[in-house]
Amino acid sequence: MTETAPRGKLLFISPVMPDIGGNGLAMRAGNLVESLGSHSDLHLLVLAVGGVEGRQLCPELAPFVTAWTELPYREMIDPEYGMLGLLQPGLDQFAAVERFGRPVAAAYKPEAAADAAFQAFPDTSFAAVFVLRLYMSAVASRFCDLTPRPHMLLDADDDDVTASCRFANVRRAAGDHLGASIELATARHYAAWEQAWLPKFDLVFTASPADSARMSKRMPDMFFDTIPNVVRTTPNVAPSSGAQGQIPFLMIGNLGYLPNVEGAHYFCTEVLPRLRALAPDLARVTIAGSSPAPTVVALNGLAGVTVLASPAEVFPLYHEARVAVAPIRAGGGTRIKILEAFASGVPVVSTALGAEGLSAEDGVHLLIADTPDAFAAACVRLARDEGLRARIIPAARQLQEDQYSLNMLKQRFAPDTL
Repeated sequence: MTETAPRGKLLFISPVMPDIGGNGLAMRAGNLVESLGSHSDLHLLVLAVGGVEGRQLCPELAPFVTAWTELPYREMIDPEYGMLGLLQPGLDQFAAVERFGRPVAAAYKPEAAADAAFQAFPDTSFAAVFVLRLYMSAVASRFCDLTPRPHMLLDADDDDVTASCRFANVRRAAGDHLGASIELATARHYAAWEQAWLPKFDLVFTASPADSARMSKRMPDMFFDTIPNVVRTTPNVAPSSGAQGQIPFLMIGNLGYLPNVEGAHYFCTEVLPRLRALAPDLARVTIAGSSPAPTVVALNGLAGVTVLASPAEVFPLYHEARVAVAPIRAGGGTRIKILEAFASGVPVVSTALGAEGLSAEDGVHLLIADTPDAFAAACVRLARDEGLRARIIPAARQLQEDQYSLNMLKQRFAPDTL
């Protein structure tokens, strides 16, 4: 009789409560918890850097978590960070960000957070520690110093240096030069932070091969790998003919996140007018997602634009959509919403940056367009060309199932694969 090998104990440190829905980071955390917890005794430690404390672990993830606790984030906020929020936007705020000296996301007191994390499960010896996001790396510092020490793993998710530089470009293009300067200061802080902390980890992951390649160039002595974003469930597929078509074009995302805010404005103010000139009957877009910025809510007043704040479910919207759009011109990582559209049988038009990091080919799995005229033309083409839709929809769904499914991720973290 073959004996089952004992499951190793793993500590998972997260800046959000993992979930099966919600924003992209919570979903990535949830997918990792289920995948890692399928093969190990996973202990979950949450330090809610996003400021949303007190959330409970969802029942769908409970079977994969041996124990969990949340550190009191508000008690661990660095007093100097607290002063940033009291400053009016201006040169004083920029100077304060520069003086803070580390990514604003790392607003906790590093030593206090590290001590609390080390004491969270005092009677447990961990074979591995898995940290989600670069700015959380200091929380694991006490484990890095152990001898022998656990296997130290970091999921950076995005290349924060490049993402911050892209955010700066977006702000500069919008005339927000001070905001651009703050983003560039943030990029410098992230660059210094990764130089200080990445060498303490045995392996670093990102969500995109492109991000891994860029980070590897900056730190050639480190080992980088990719953990792609995945779609947790396979929803009912919308009919490939899109006969319902109640929503000609659909954009879904966190509407408080700068790349999505800018992308929504770009589509509504530059693409939609051109689309109206080409196909007046199709000139309607629904923009749906959590925490819409006031400037996104204001788009609701434009002709043909509907903004839905925090819909309870997004898959019914996909079922009604003819085409999903990802007019993203900043950010990093990979777009979960593109994968959701693939899984839902809804064809996608995206910018090249929006599709960055995905193994998706233009004309095979989606259409890529990087100017307003090209984006509008691609939208009309994909909405009306039934032959093109009949080729792209099944190819995109197959790509999602093969490379971006939760089952694939679970296999990725099978024993002895890390």
